[in-house]
Amino acid sequence: MAVAALTGAWTARELPELRVGTGVLEQLGESVAALGIARPLVVSDPGVVSAGWPEQALTCLRATGFRPHSWSGVRPDPDAAVVHGCLDALTGQGGHDGIVAIGGGSTIDVAKACSGLSAHSGPLGDYEGLGRFTEPGVPVVAVLTTPGSGAELSRHATIADGGGRKFAVSGRWLAPKLVLADPETLSTLPAEVAVDTALDAVLHAIEAYLARAETPYSDVCARMALQILRDAMPPGPGTALMTGCLTAGMAMANTNAGVVHALGYPLTSEYRIPHGRANALVAPAALRALADVVPDRYAELGHLLGGTADLAKAFAALRDRAGVSASLADFGVPRADLPRLAALATAYAPVLRNTRRRFTEADLCELYRSAWTERRHHA
Repeated sequence: MAVAALTGAWTARELPELRVGTGVLEQLGESVAALGIARPLVVSDPGVVSAGWPEQALTCLRATGFRPHSWSGVRPDPDAAVVHGCLDALTGQGGHDGIVAIGGGSTIDVAKACSGLSAHSGPLGDYEGLGRFTEPGVPVVAVLTTPGSGAELSRHATIADGGGRKFAVSGRWLAPKLVLADPETLSTLPAEVAVDTALDAVLHAIEAYLARAETPYSDVCARMALQILRDAMPPGPGTALMTGCLTAGMAMANTNAGVVHALGYPLTSEYRIPHGRANALVAPAALRALADVVPDRYAELGHLLGGTADLAKAFAALRDRAGVSASLADFGVPRADLPRLAALATAYAPVLRNTRRRFTEADLCELYRSAWTERRHHA
């Protein structure tokens, strides 16, 4: 089973506490203490370490009386070996009873998967699928250094296997207990990462609104997110960008993704195209294929995003404004590989089932062909 469909509204007890605003990182020590954590492990990646945020977090924790340890072994598109490395760090040095994850989606997903393994034995692959983590693990606190990938709000973690295929592990208690979103952390975020994250968040909102699993709650979050992100592109003020991405994440956490993500995942695993950019490259072709399936919702989002009933055109214009190329060919994807990519995309059955149209392998290949030849949209 690939990325699991996680639907159904959050309960108040399960909803992560979310704090957004300048200076919230300074609350880290007292926040960790309030959760009852006594021996936190700070988890990050080398890039975030270079930016200095883990050291600032360690300083905040020490000022509150903690003696934290840190582990910076996360890498982009982490696999199960990285999660088990994090688990070794969690259980070493006398053991830790909580994780402070500092970074973006990869770091947060590693921390969440590690939390699940802290309460379950065996390799991570044994827990692939929906709700296989049945016991609560150590609590996770997420400190964002990106505007928000959605990982900080969801009850699943997406990890790669040894061959690069992505799969999901999930459980009722897997989401972070607390999310700290301080816009000051975006000061060290590379511009391309900000663009990719923002475009991915726009697609989180769009796919949530078009999903079979949409709810009145997710609809409100999706519309609100698009309004905020529309005005924040190219990425502008940090608070607006974080608010828009987090609101889109709330919509996605209650619905799950669709065909855009099914097409995007193989591009990341096979060609290392960043997740948000991969989704943005295939989105216009995929969205056009849904125009006649959900015409009212499609037109509503198009008007909301770009003043046109053509949602695919509105998204392409937004993407162009952010400076993202429109062609898979420009990213070195060989045309001959498109049938193989389509076969890989069919493995993401849960998100394909969440789409309001059935796509065959041939259909998916045709969408890849459209994305391969499509040039930059001109308004």
